Amino acid sequence: MNTVPSDLRDITREILELIDLRQVFTDIHIEQDRPIMIKTPRGWVPGSETPVMLEEMYPTLAAIDDDWENKLRHGAIDRPFVLTRCRLRCNVYRSAGGSKIAISIRRLPLQPLSLEKLGLPAYIKSMTDSTKGLVLVTGPTGSGKTTTIASLLDHINRTRNSHLITIEEPIEYALESHQSIISQREVPTDTPSFSTGLREALRQKPDVIMVGEVRDPETAETVLQAGESGHLVFATMHTSSALSTLTRLLSFFPTEHRERHAMSLANSLIGIVCQNLVPTEGGEDFVLASELLFNNQQQISKLLLDPTRLHFIADFIRRKEDNMSRSMNEHLASLVAKNVISARDALRVTYNRLELHEMLQSVSQR
Repeated sequence: MNTVPSDLRDITREILELIDLRQVFTDIHIEQDRPIMIKTPRGWVPGSETPVMLEEMYPTLAAIDDDWENKLRHGAIDRPFVLTRCRLRCNVYRSAGGSKIAISIRRLPLQPLSLEKLGLPAYIKSMTDSTKGLVLVTGPTGSGKTTTIASLLDHINRTRNSHLITIEEPIEYALESHQSIISQREVPTDTPSFSTGLREALRQKPDVIMVGEVRDPETAETVLQAGESGHLVFATMHTSSALSTLTRLLSFFPTEHRERHAMSLANSLIGIVCQNLVPTEGGEDFVLASELLFNNQQQISKLLLDPTRLHFIADFIRRKEDNMSRSMNEHLASLVAKNVISARDALRVTYNRLELHEMLQSVSQR
C-alpha cells in the first residue's frame, strides 16, 4: 500500500483552495510531474506553480477509488468525488505508455441550479409539464448538458409527485427526494449499460426517465418507445443543432426501418435544447447560448414524417413560426448586440459561421 511522507503537499486541500478562490473554471487537470491546471473561460491556466509528484497524488487517488491501482490496470476510472463544497466528476487514467497518471476533474455544484439561474428562458419549464414524450439536451462535451437536465429534473422533483429514474455514467448530481421518488442508477455499477438500464427502468414503474447519453441503436430505439408509451424521457446527445440531433437520432436505424422510427419520434418529441458555454466579453465567466426547438401543435412532427421535408426544420426555426423556438445564431447575435459576448467567440461556437457573420454585420450597420 502506498504511504505519503508528511512533508508532501496535500492535493485535495489545494483543490478546495482553488474552489474557495471563487474563480470561474469548469475543470481541473492534475498530471504527474506537471503543475495543476484549471480550465477558465479563456482556456487552460496554471492553478499552481510546482509540478505534482506521483506520491502526492496517492491520497486523492485513494479518496476517488480505494482500489485505484488495480482498476487502472484494466482502463480508466470514472467516479464522482464529493467534497464539502462541491461535487467532482473524476476520470483517472494512465498516459505516456503507462508511466504517468493523470486525473481529469469536472467541477459541479453540490445541488442542481434553479432553472432561473441556467440562462434559459423561463418558458423552458413547459418542457417538464408533459406526462409523456421526449426532451433532448445536446451540445459538445463541457457545454453544461448535465447541469441543464439536472435542473429540469429537480424542477419536476419539487413540483410533481412522480417516480424519477436516472441512468448515468457516473452519477453527477445526487438528487434529494422532495415530492418525487428518486432512483439514480450508475453504469456499470448498478446496470451494465445505458440500453440495459433503460430496458430495466421500464419495468420499475417510472414516470420520468433520464438517460445520460444516447450512443447506440438499442438505446435510441428504447428511448423512442419509452417516450411514446407514457413516460417523460430526458436524454443527451453530442450534436450541435436541432436538425443534426434529429437526423443523428434517425441515423441509428437502418433505412428500411427509418419510417417507423420517424413516426415514433414524431409522436413523442416535445423539444430540443442545443447549447454551448461561451466566455463573456471580459472573459471572467461563461454565458449559456442555446438553440431551442419546441414541437408545439405537432408542427415539427409533420416535417419528421416526410424525409424530404426534414431539412425545413432549420427554416422553421429561422422564420420564427412559433414564439418559443429560436436558432443558435439568433441567440448568439443577440448576446453580441448586448455586449455580453464577443463576435469572435460567437463565431467560434456557431455551427453556421457564414449565416452568423451576415447577422452580425446587419446588427452593426443599424
